[in-house]
Amino acid sequence: MGQHEIDSETEPYHPSKMERKEYIGIGEFFSVDMRTGIIDEVQDFPEMRKPSYKIRVNFGPVIGKLWSSAQITNYTRGQLIGKMVVGAINLGNKTLPTGFVSQFLVLGALDPDGTVRLLKLPEGTLPGSVVA
Repeated sequence: MGQHEIDSETEPYHPSKMERKEYIGIGEFFSVDMRTGIIDEVQDFPEMRKPSYKIRVNFGPVIGKLWSSAQITNYTRGQLIGKMVVGAINLGNKTLPTGFVSQFLVLGALDPDGTVRLLKLPEGTLPGSVVA
């Protein structure tokens, strides 16, 4: 499954429609570098086919600031600035048709219709913390 689609009529991501994925092993899971970070900049991204933002996230002193494109326009720009998120930061860069380079994948849970709900983290979580 690649990029998700938002479809309120067929609800393609309803939990009752989502098959269990194949076993990958704990080593493969732990090879994904998931970190916490704070969104510090949000830009509109009208060139994309699906409603999206460009977001910059500060992943702390070791990783620094990275950019991503995210289909999270169900949040306002004001709701996103300062929000702590989880990102998978070692999946490789993806150059989008506009030339923008997306450097990480922001993680969230999909509503039945495909709308992304960003994961919530406990107060006091430090930017750059490893998600285990």
